[in-house]
Amino acid sequence: MAVEQTAVKLPGPWLTQAHTIHRVVPVNIRQIALLTLLLGLAFSVLLAIPFVFYHRAESDNRMSLLQADQERVIKLAAGAIHQEMESILSDLRYLAQHNELKDYLANDNRDKRLELAREYLVLAGQKRIYDQIRFIGLSGMEEVRVNFNDGRPEIVADKDLQDKHSRYYFEETLWLSPGQIYVSPLDLNIERGAVHMPLKPVIRFAVPVADEQGLIRGMVVLNYLGQRLRDKLSALEGQAGKVWLLNAEGYWLLGPKPEDEWRFMFPEQPQRRLADLSPPLWQQMQARRSGVHHAAASWVRFERVYPLRGEHPQVGTAFSARPVDAERYYWTIAVDLSKSAMRAADLAWLKKLWAVYGALVLFAFLVAGTLAFVINRNRALAQVMEKVVDTLPLLISYVDAEQRYRFNNLAYERFFGLSPRDIYGKTMRELLGEAAYQEVRHYIEQALAGKPVSFERQLAYAGPGMHDVVVSYLPDTSPRGDVRGFFVMVSDVSLVKESERRERQHMLELAHVSRLASMGEMATEIAHEINQPLAAIAMYSAAGLRTLQGSSDHGQVNTWLDAINTQAKRASEIVRRVRSFVQKREPQFGPVDLNLIAREVAALIDHEARSQAVEIALELAEDLPSAQGERILLEQVVFNLTRNALDALLAQSGVRRVKLKTSYDSKQVYFEVSDNGPGVDPTLGEHIFDSFITSKQEGLGMGLTISRTLIEAHGGTLRYAPNPGGGTTFVFSLAREAAR
Repeated sequence: MAVEQTAVKLPGPWLTQAHTIHRVVPVNIRQIALLTLLLGLAFSVLLAIPFVFYHRAESDNRMSLLQADQERVIKLAAGAIHQEMESILSDLRYLAQHNELKDYLANDNRDKRLELAREYLVLAGQKRIYDQIRFIGLSGMEEVRVNFNDGRPEIVADKDLQDKHSRYYFEETLWLSPGQIYVSPLDLNIERGAVHMPLKPVIRFAVPVADEQGLIRGMVVLNYLGQRLRDKLSALEGQAGKVWLLNAEGYWLLGPKPEDEWRFMFPEQPQRRLADLSPPLWQQMQARRSGVHHAAASWVRFERVYPLRGEHPQVGTAFSARPVDAERYYWTIAVDLSKSAMRAADLAWLKKLWAVYGALVLFAFLVAGTLAFVINRNRALAQVMEKVVDTLPLLISYVDAEQRYRFNNLAYERFFGLSPRDIYGKTMRELLGEAAYQEVRHYIEQALAGKPVSFERQLAYAGPGMHDVVVSYLPDTSPRGDVRGFFVMVSDVSLVKESERRERQHMLELAHVSRLASMGEMATEIAHEINQPLAAIAMYSAAGLRTLQGSSDHGQVNTWLDAINTQAKRASEIVRRVRSFVQKREPQFGPVDLNLIAREVAALIDHEARSQAVEIALELAEDLPSAQGERILLEQVVFNLTRNALDALLAQSGVRRVKLKTSYDSKQVYFEVSDNGPGVDPTLGEHIFDSFITSKQEGLGMGLTISRTLIEAHGGTLRYAPNPGGGTTFVFSLAREAAR
C-alpha cells in the first residue's frame, strides 16, 4: 500500500485553481494491477468483435475477387486463342488463292517460283508469327520455303529444301479437298528427323491447292510459332494463379514446371500427364467442359476450348475453306492457384490487421490502467466519468440556452487547440467562426426548440486531410419542458465511409471484370468482324500497288483507295466501341441518354447476334428525357441483360428476337430488355439476382447481381417478369434528370 499526496479537481473542465483541494489518497498497487487486467481484457474482447466481422467480410470479398479474376483469366485466354487461330486461318486462305501461287501453278518455272517465294518472304517479315511458310508439291518435296530465322526471314535455297512425304501433316492433308484445312496438334518442330533444339513449339496449318483445271497440285503449309501463344497465356498469370494449357490427352503444353511439358514428344522419357499426377482433377476435366477442382494443395479452375470452332467464312467468297476437325480439336485452359500462395497472402494481410488490433489493445490497457488508478484512489463518480468521457474518441460538449459552452471533453479541446478556460463561456459563434456557425445555425435552432438533430460534415482534424463526421445535437429538457441547452457529440465516421467506398469500388471492380470476361467470350466474333475490313484493305492495297506498277491508268486506283478508307473507318469504329466498353475509370455522374446506350450496345453485340440468327429490335421513345447516372456503368447493365437474352435463345428454334425498349413518365425513365426464349426457371424466382446463382453451365452467376447493384447505386430498381407469349422481360427504372 502506498500513500500519495495529490490535488483533486472537482467535476468540470472550466474550474479554476480556487476549486482545487488537497487530500491524502491511498494507492493499492495490487488492486490497480488486477483491475487494469480485468478492464483491459474486457476492452480487448469488445474490440475483437468488429475485427472478427471485418476479417470475415474482407475474406469473402477477397474470395469473390479471386473467383472473378480466375474466370477473367480463362475468358481472356480463350479469347486470345480464338483470335490467334482466326488470324492464322485467314492468312492461310489468303495464300491459297494468291495470284502469285496461281501464276506459279499455271507456269511452273524458276521465275514464277521466285516471285512466290518473295511474297512469302514479305508475309513472314510482316507477320513475324510463322517459323516457316511453304508450298509442298504432291511428291512431298518442298518447292518453296521461307524460314523466319529468328527475325531475319530468308528464302531457303533449292539444295536445302526437304522431302516431307513421310510427315503426318503431309499425309493427312493429301486426303483433303481444296475446301478443307488441316490443323496439326501443338507440338515441337522436327528438323531432319530430330526434335529441334532449343525447343520450338509449332502448329502446322495446311490446305490443298488446285490449279485452274481443278487438279490438286500441292499444299500451302504455315508453321505457326506456338511460343507466341504460350507467351500470351503466361502474361495473364497473376494473383489468380498459374495458367496451364493441356491437350486432349492430358499432356501439358504449358504447365506448372518446364520439365512437365512436351513429354509426348520424348517417348524415351518417363511420361508425365495430368492423369498420372492428379487423377481426380483429370476425371473432372473429362466429365465436364468447365468447373472448379479443390485439392489439398491447390484450387484449379478449368475450361475446355475449341480453338477451331466458330469459323464463319464469308458467304459467297471464292474460297471459304474450313478446318476439318473443328468439333474434335480442343485444349483445356486451367488456372492453378496454390493454397500456399493464398495462405501467404492472407497471412501478410492478417499481420497488418493484428498490428492495428495490437495497437488498439495497448491503448485499451492504457485506458483501463487510468480508470483503475482513478477508481482505486476513491475519486468521486463525476471525476471517474469525466475521465471516461475524456478517453472516448468523440468530441463531447454541453451548450446552454444562450449558446455558450459549459462543458467539453479532452477530444474537443484538442480539436480546437484550446484549453478548457479558453472554451468555457464562449458562444458557438465565437468559437466556430462566422462562416462555420452559419452552416450549423439551423440545426442549433432546432436543438434549442427541443428537437434532436444529426447531420454530416467534413472537419479538418490534426494531421492531413479531411474527416467525415456525424454531428448530433441532443436537447437537455427540464421536467417542466424547458430546454436548458443541448449536448454536442461529434463522431468520426471516416472508417465507415471508407468501407462504403471500398464496397462501391469492389462492385465497380466486379463490373469491370464482367466487361472483360464478356469481351473474352466475344473475342473471336470481334476478331472476325475486324479481320474482314483488314483483309479487304490488304486486298485493295495489293491490287492498287500492282496497277500502279503495271499501268498508267490510275482511275481504278482511286476507287480502291476510297474502299480502303471506308474499310479502315469501319475497323476503327469497331475498335472504338470495344475500347469504350472495357475502359476503366472513376464514375462520373451526369445526364445519360438511354437511347444512345441502346444503339451502342446493339452495335457492339450485332455480329454475335447475327451469327446466332437473332434479331435485335430497337423500340426507342422519341424525346426521351435524360437520366442521371454514369454512362459506362449503365451501358454495362444493358450489355449484361442483352447478353443474357442472347444466351437464353441458344436452344430456341424458329424466330429468335431480342427487343430493347425505352419509355418514360413524369418522374422516371424506363429501359426494357425482352426476349422470346424459354423464360426464367420459376424455382429461382428473385434468387436470380443473388451472387453465384446461375442457370448456365458456365459463368460465375454475378452478372445480374452486379446489374442490380449498379442500378440501385443510381437510386433505381431492376426487376423482371415473364412475357405472356414466352420469354422474359427485364426492366430498370431511373429518376429523370432534374430540369434546369
